[in-house]
Amino acid sequence: MASYRSHSGRLVVSGAPGAWIAVIKTRSETVELSLSAETAENAILEAEQLYADARAVTNPKPYCWQCVHWTPVKSECGLGFPEGKRSGGRFANKCSCFWAD
Repeated sequence: MASYRSHSGRLVVSGAPGAWIAVIKTRSETVELSLSAETAENAILEAEQLYADARAVTNPKPYCWQCVHWTPVKSECGLGFPEGKRSGGRFANKCSCFWAD
């Protein structure tokens, strides 16, 4: 069984091909999720996206660059929201991608 740790142990991906599990530790709880990926590389990518979602949702003041739609190379919102482009991420807590209306 292979195991991969990242983000100072807050994200752990373990398992075997076809049966991957991600353990995500947040400030309030630890969540164990089964992944749909078949290979280790795809499992790590899927777990990274889930970890980014968990960080954004549990943070009371999120930043645009914590969103999965943030494009790091261009430093802008991948969905084209002007809040992400003009403010550098200050208005992420008002972004409809973070919170349900």
